[in-house]
Amino acid sequence: MTDCAISEEERNAAPKKRVYGNMDKHSFWFTLFLVSLGVLPPLSIDMGLPALDLIASNLHTTDRTSAMTLSLFLIGFAVAPIFCGPLSDRYGRRPVLLSGCAAFALAAAGCTFAPNIQTLLICRTIQGLGSGAATVLNTALVRDLFEGQEARARLAQVGAIRSFAPMIAPSIGAWILTMGTWRHIYCLLFLLGTAIFFVVNFCFAESAKLNKAPLTVQALWNEYMQVFKHRQSFGFAMMNALYFGAVFGYVTNSPLLMMQHFGLSNQQFGYLFAAVSFGIMTGAFSNGQLNKRKISPVLSINFALVLALISVVSICCLTITGIASPVTLFPALFLFTFAYGMLSPSVAHGCIDPLPRIAGVVSAVMAFSQMVVGALGGVIVSYLYDGHSPWALASTMLFFVIASVCTYVFVVRPVVRFGIVSEQGNTPKR
Repeated sequence: MTDCAISEEERNAAPKKRVYGNMDKHSFWFTLFLVSLGVLPPLSIDMGLPALDLIASNLHTTDRTSAMTLSLFLIGFAVAPIFCGPLSDRYGRRPVLLSGCAAFALAAAGCTFAPNIQTLLICRTIQGLGSGAATVLNTALVRDLFEGQEARARLAQVGAIRSFAPMIAPSIGAWILTMGTWRHIYCLLFLLGTAIFFVVNFCFAESAKLNKAPLTVQALWNEYMQVFKHRQSFGFAMMNALYFGAVFGYVTNSPLLMMQHFGLSNQQFGYLFAAVSFGIMTGAFSNGQLNKRKISPVLSINFALVLALISVVSICCLTITGIASPVTLFPALFLFTFAYGMLSPSVAHGCIDPLPRIAGVVSAVMAFSQMVVGALGGVIVSYLYDGHSPWALASTMLFFVIASVCTYVFVVRPVVRFGIVSEQGNTPKR
């Protein structure tokens, strides 16, 4: 008998194989899986930017209406976590992920074959809902499977790789348009959503310890109130949201400022935007290296916030002195995104770490608050922008960064504890 042969008795005695496998959480493939969940929103938004005018022309509508394909996606993306986070705590991450990926993929297929703008807008809203359902669990999965420094290191690793998406997504969209139409962009999103769906279905086992409490309005209210009353968790969520208000203010205003005011070409702006976005990756990578050296996350947060203040104050000084230009603004903007990349993993972990039993709810609070405050930052900078100076960008970024720093100093810092679990609404004592 060869080594490969198995007797009937051995075959019957062997444990039955599960219907779906369980990826090794330490493997490259699991990291890639987490990254794939995280890149759904930036790819869905940024790949379509070069195609907005083509959509308007092909579907016989206005540029403003075609731009609603972005805003409706963001609305769906912001709303989904409110419901999907609690559902994942009770019924598991796996069914919510499968539902979200299925909705994303089917909606992308609907976008691909949309006969009119109304159908496209409906499908984009559903696609945003599916993306929000899948992406909100990214942080919860890490909390389920990792602890302490290992969790922060994994969040930093995922953030560093994921930051490539917004840098290359517009270029991917433009490249697709050179060989096909805007519909092929949504076809690619359909393939991506379908691939993730099959990975979840066949390679991912449930990671959550299910919350057995009945799913009622009162129970949901109590769980959200538990997060809101938890000073560390909700404080970190608001700190993250306020900083993202500055980030989204930059994303919203930079095309107008750099191309209309400073006169950069589309290609030049693309290079500048990618270079500035590279700061997020280097910041997240630096956070991961600090975690490997067992540097306290409090120190990395303090350092990142100091860098953020230096960057926004520098932008304000350049604006006031009248020497602001793409060249002079670049170092400050890079420092700003570097600080964001360094800050995000530790803040996300600090937010979700104390409340593992309702990690889905905490993730939902983080995602929803980030989208709402980010949208507010975009509205403020658009309202203030006069087309003649970077002052709108500088003042908006300064306001949100100072608000984020104050939230940390006065709300979070006095009570922050990493690696201490609190299932109640109060913070562990010193």
